[in-house]
Amino acid sequence: MNNNEAILYTRVSSDEQKKKGYSLDYQRKKGEEYARLKNLNIVKTYSEHFSGKKPGRPLFNEMLELCKKKKIQNLIFLIHHRASRNGVDSAQLVYMAEYLGFNIHLIEDGLILNKQSKPTDYLIFEVSNCMANFYPRNLSCDVRGKLREKAEQGYYPERPPVGYMRKPNCKKAYLQINPEKAPYIKKAFELYSTGNYSYKTLAKQLREDGFWISNAVKCGKSNIEDILNNPVYMGDFVFKGRRYFNAKHEPIVSRELYIACQRIIESRTTGKLSKHDFAFSNLIKCSKCGCFLVGEIKKGKYVYYHCTGNRGGNCKKESYIREEKIEEKILQTLSAFRMSDDVFELAKRCFRDEIKSRNQYDEEKLKNLDIQIEKMKERSNKLFDLYLDGKVEDELYSKKSKEIEANLNDLISSRSAVAKNGIELLRYSELLFELFKMSSTIYSRLNNSEKRELLKMLCSNFSYDGENLRITIKKAFQPLVEIANLEKMGMKRLELPRVSTSS
Repeated sequence: MNNNEAILYTRVSSDEQKKKGYSLDYQRKKGEEYARLKNLNIVKTYSEHFSGKKPGRPLFNEMLELCKKKKIQNLIFLIHHRASRNGVDSAQLVYMAEYLGFNIHLIEDGLILNKQSKPTDYLIFEVSNCMANFYPRNLSCDVRGKLREKAEQGYYPERPPVGYMRKPNCKKAYLQINPEKAPYIKKAFELYSTGNYSYKTLAKQLREDGFWISNAVKCGKSNIEDILNNPVYMGDFVFKGRRYFNAKHEPIVSRELYIACQRIIESRTTGKLSKHDFAFSNLIKCSKCGCFLVGEIKKGKYVYYHCTGNRGGNCKKESYIREEKIEEKILQTLSAFRMSDDVFELAKRCFRDEIKSRNQYDEEKLKNLDIQIEKMKERSNKLFDLYLDGKVEDELYSKKSKEIEANLNDLISSRSAVAKNGIELLRYSELLFELFKMSSTIYSRLNNSEKRELLKMLCSNFSYDGENLRITIKKAFQPLVEIANLEKMGMKRLELPRVSTSS
């Protein structure tokens, strides 16, 4: 071995660079002074920006290999925790000193570990190293505890997801909506809820609209998948495997919209969608087998719809219908809603009276749903506690937590529907009949996505048996159709039928 040749190793990690006593320059200066004092010749200096908490430092490992290969006997470190803060690297140094004849110089510890060292020297080094290991472990535990406490208080504890940012000058550092990116997040949910987009096609659409995840990252398929599956956008969040409900940040989308997208995600077995945005795909069902009709272009310009035939039979061959025939039937259905201004105002008053009479019943229903929701949240928390205690295996926890989350989403959706039922129904009715009163030609000006949303709001069933297309108007709107029919029959005095507010 080369008895006077040495390698100097200096190290800082990102959280320690600012510390005055252990900068790279300071370590190099002290190492060179020590080498001169000990008459050692430093043949190479390794300076590394890397944490010592875990093994795997590239330059540290390269240094050890070089020492063994070139038989350089002396390794110089400023102090024990610059050499290592983990047991694996510390054990390597001890082995090299005790059994391979190397000298491990620890300047500020006043130690030189080698074959002649006393047992107490190794004990001092190993105890010091244990304390150095304890520091990051304790810090990590402390940080995790503080983050958990923050989550318990309803504050999102991690880096803000796209669409949010940290509120400045706020100790709690809760999320604030990013006005530039949040509209794209909302649009992503709205477009996906139509059922006409996959993750890939939605990412493409948002890129075309100018959406970037960051200044250097374009929106991709995986980004869309992460966004649509992250409950933070509806006001909840998941941290370390646990779901936290009703967080303090403002949601970007409604719970109803988030849950609607989740149901679409769950129902899909493939991500393949049609290249064309057919107006009535996945809207009309085959009355024979229950499959949806899908669009197809014939002769380059004619749009036909047919059953997918996924459940067997000859439905696909027997169920073709032209798009023009569907449009004709829909316009005929919409015409049933036309009524005069006077009758329209009278119908609205009936709606208001009916809504008031239902308030007491809805309040009781809301109370019962609130109780069920709280019970479901308690089940979620108890399951998570059992998982932390090791009483529930990963696979079972994942399965049960998904079941609880699905049930909770259903309950929350039901509560929202009950809470909004009367007000939303009246609002939609006013908008709809104002639209129909002007002209059914306005419907023809809507894009395909808007047409589908309008039809889904009005009608509960679309079916085709190969000959006849049937469209069922929702129960809530049928009394208004009756009113319009009575007016068309020329009846001067109208006895309005009782209006139901249930859909």
